[in-house]
Parts: sequence; C-alpha cells; structure tokens
Amino acid sequence: MNHKFTHLPKSGKIPVQGTWLLVQGDEEHLKRLLVERLRGELLAAEDEFNLDQLDVAERWEGIVDGAEQGKRERLPTRAERILALAQALPFLGGGRLLIVRNVDLLANDQQKRLAAGLSSVPPMNHVLLVTGNSGSDARKAVKLSAELLKGITQSGTVYDCAALNENEAAEWVREKLKEWGQAIEPAALHLLLQRAGTELRRLQIEVEKLSLLAGENGRIRARDVELLTPKLAEESVFRLADAVASRNAAQAMGVLRELLTVQLEQPYRIFLLIVRQFRLIWQTKVLLDAGWRTGQSPESFPRALELLPEQSVAANLKGWMGNKLAGQARQLSWEHLETAYQAMMECDMAGKAIEGVPRQELDVALEMLCVKLCAPARR
Repeated sequence: MNHKFTHLPKSGKIPVQGTWLLVQGDEEHLKRLLVERLRGELLAAEDEFNLDQLDVAERWEGIVDGAEQGKRERLPTRAERILALAQALPFLGGGRLLIVRNVDLLANDQQKRLAAGLSSVPPMNHVLLVTGNSGSDARKAVKLSAELLKGITQSGTVYDCAALNENEAAEWVREKLKEWGQAIEPAALHLLLQRAGTELRRLQIEVEKLSLLAGENGRIRARDVELLTPKLAEESVFRLADAVASRNAAQAMGVLRELLTVQLEQPYRIFLLIVRQFRLIWQTKVLLDAGWRTGQSPESFPRALELLPEQSVAANLKGWMGNKLAGQARQLSWEHLETAYQAMMECDMAGKAIEGVPRQELDVALEMLCVKLCAPARR
C-alpha cells in the first residue's frame, strides 16, 4: 500500500497496513513529522521498553557489515540485528516498534536479507524504515533494493514524503498561518515562494520570522517578505535571464555582481544555475512550439515531451515559474539559444583551463558570459 504524505489525514490515525512500514522521499521535514506521528500511534508515549532505534549511518557494536565476515568472526550482520529486534516479543503485552533510519545505506545484500525476512515479524510488532537525505553531498549514491521496496509495497505500507510543488507549498504556508490566526496576501506568498523555495525546513524558518513581525491576527504583506526574506541565488538567476532576454548587458552584469559580492555565491554554482536556467528555457520553448500555453498541462503534448530528457521541465511549469519560463522562451530565438550554449561551453572551458583555451578566473569568465549572452544572435 502506498500513501503520499499530502493525502494523509492531518489529524487522527494514519492508515497502517502490515508490520513493515517505509517512510521515503526528499522532504526531510515531512519525514520527521510522519515518523513522530507513527511512533505516537503505534506505541504508547511512556512505553520505552518496547521501542528500539537504529541508524545505519552509525557504527553498531558487535556487528559486521558483510555476511562472509560474519561467518568468519561468528558475529551477526546489520540485517540479522534488525530482524532479531523485529522478531522479539513485546514486554508486558502490546507490541514492539523498531525504527531504522538511513535504511538505504544498508548494503544491497543486507537489504535483500531483510526482504527475505519480511514475513517473520510477529503481527503485534512494527518495523519503521526511514530513508536518508538523498540531497546530501556527503551521501553515498545508494538506494533501496528492488526486492525490499517491492516486498514492503505488497505486504506493508509505503509513505512517500516527496518534495512539495509550488501549489502544495503555498497551501502549507496558508494552513500554518491559519493555525496561528494569521494570513498572507497573494503577492507576499508568491514572493515568499520565489525567495525561499518549497523546501520546508527553509520555508518554516521564513514563515516563523514573518509571523513574529505580523503579530497577533496580523496579515503578511509583500513588503514584509521583501524586508525579511533573503533572495535565493535561483531568483537572481531568473532576473539575469530576464536581462539576457531583453539584451540588457548592464542589468545582467549588475545581477551577476550582486550574486558574487552581496549574496556571496560561489562562481561555479552561479555557472551551474545559469546552465540550468537556459536548459529550462530551451525545454519550455520546445513545448511552446508544440502548442503548449501557460495554464495547460504539459502531459497533453506527449510528442513534445518525447523530445525532452527524462528529468524535464514539465514539473516546473505550474504557477509563477511557468509564466516566467514561457516569457523568457518567447523572447529568445533558437539562434540566440544556440549562441548561448556556445558561450556557456566557452565559459566552462576557460574556467577549467582546457588546452588551447585562454585561462580565466571563473568570475571573469562569467562576466564575459553575461556580455556574450546579451549580444545579438550570430547567424
């Protein structure tokens, strides 16, 4: 059974099926909230005797990571420890709860061992597996094994805490402020999402700051967001793309220098954001040429979507971002986009000191890139 977090009841009991539960997704804030709710539902608050918690990212005493090593040293593996705790009988009746965090860091053979033992857990017990933060730079490129995911989907419950889209994040902000007896104007909400994004940890911090400023029964206005919420680099790159679309080199250069000297963004990250922005513009232009217009679902244009990469712009075309990208794509011709990609390649090569290309510091190469992006398209 699969459930999306945003479809779960906001209060009361959460649907639970089977003894194995999996909480997965990129939105860490939602995952923490869901784990807390499930713990409160499956185990009495004062019952610490029937609660066990493990974290695969930590070292476990008396445990080995590989089955072969376990046989040589006569020690259990992580999977065997998890299954042993999951199979233990509860203390004084009721049931036991085992929470295992960062389960996707388990070696693949260990995950398969868990999948093979899914049916061995007593019906009064529950095992709550939680995936880690896939967005962490320090995190290994691992994922759940197909066997474990399929087994829990068929006989247990999977909860998907995916990152919120713009509409879901807007609804979350309105609901949070409503709980506090406050409201936010549409223009302020639009600016807040543009600056803070939809990642809930960051969004909650900004909403709490604005709430304190608004006071009891207050209403948050756009000028409050302008005052308190810092700009994201992504917002500035949108402004840079606007300047490029209107061939305003001075404005583009001003945005770039603000990114470097005021927002203190690293030149390499700025370059990646510019490349991403023009990739989104190019993909939006493909859809526009196929007849798509803002407000329509990109899924209605399957032939155009076939031309786009698997991770395409389609999911970003709702709300203000769709309007922005469509406006920029209409202003930039295919010839201009071709010139832009050539200029971005030259910037990348100059920053990496590739043989035959004059070496430049990346911040200087970015300035040259801005000028080239604003120049008339070469024919």
